[in-house]
Amino acid sequence: MAFQPKQITHYQAEHLAELQGGVSETSIKYCLDLIPAISEGAVIHDNACGSGAVTETIMSMNPSNIHIDATDINPEFVKGCAAVADKNGWPVTAAVMSAQQLTFPDDHFTHSITSFAFHCIGDQNAAAKHIYRTLKPGGTAVATVWIFMPHVEALQHAHWRTRGKDAPMPVLLPLEHYDEGDLRTALQAGGFKNENITCSNKECYLTVPDLKRWAQLAWSYLGNVPGGWTQNDEDKWDEALEDIVEQLTSGDGISKNEKGETLLKMVACVAVAKK
Repeated sequence: MAFQPKQITHYQAEHLAELQGGVSETSIKYCLDLIPAISEGAVIHDNACGSGAVTETIMSMNPSNIHIDATDINPEFVKGCAAVADKNGWPVTAAVMSAQQLTFPDDHFTHSITSFAFHCIGDQNAAAKHIYRTLKPGGTAVATVWIFMPHVEALQHAHWRTRGKDAPMPVLLPLEHYDEGDLRTALQAGGFKNENITCSNKECYLTVPDLKRWAQLAWSYLGNVPGGWTQNDEDKWDEALEDIVEQLTSGDGISKNEKGETLLKMVACVAVAKK
């Protein structure tokens, strides 16, 4: 078994929801306002579903006679999504599945929604090809990415401080920003025509009541390097968390609300593509 620091938080779906706060729901509601209302008989793919925010947001609208397939490569996220769906009696099937290797038939979904995954799933072109392949002609694909996140620089700073400048950066903390052009390029590589892709931006605000708690979750989830955790990470765990907290006390996109809670401004790029 690969080494893990003793302080690490072992992830469950609710941890991701806690880490993201309400920003995913804000952006998803914005996305759904950009497309025609989901009608009876819709077959929807919640692609790279994470904690199931897309599924939950859609079901909060009380749609009738629809079906959602929620998939993710992480079994814990799929298990959490399935549990919520089962508890609420939702028409949802959850399965472990890579976005680059979808097993659904061609021309299957009326809607495919990929929420905040393109910048970190690896081969974006392969994922886009499967989105296009599994979407019905005339169907709608929605893909969102974060183009501004102040916490990324904070975690990068903690990485360099505790591991040195030459250490490989964690996969989920890319040095190069993913932007609208990258998202368009991937969707076009998948088969969508540029004239059928529209993009817009949405500002969202993540409320962080407890910075130390949030730093613990963020470092546990985002801090792992390609070669895996090391004893040095365990030895310097507290130092990394203290550095993240320090970096998130001020800076571009960081403010406080009237309760003294930290607010992180995040900007989502939303692409809507028609097949």
